[in-house]
Amino acid sequence: MQNNDPRDQMPGPGRDMRGGFKTIVAAMIALLLGGLMAKHTVDYIAMVAAMSYPPEIVDLFEIAWTLLCYPFVFFAARASVLFAVTAAGVYLASRLM
Repeated sequence: MQNNDPRDQMPGPGRDMRGGFKTIVAAMIALLLGGLMAKHTVDYIAMVAAMSYPPEIVDLFEIAWTLLCYPFVFFAARASVLFAVTAAGVYLASRLM
């Protein structure tokens, strides 16, 4: 029986080198910069949340924001690495022609 699932044909981090490279580099950047982003922005988030919510809820916002900073940085880094790899490939191709 033939498997016609389109997900099996899609490239993923384990199926192509470029996708794996983007994911690994983005994960490293997220681990390095996610905490830094949270540290510099959590006070602003707490200040905005304190205008509308009680202190117990503001504490939850701070925790949630700290946890959300890592995926934000990861996906921004992955898009940036994708752009950088593509630009480097185009540059090398134009230089070698």
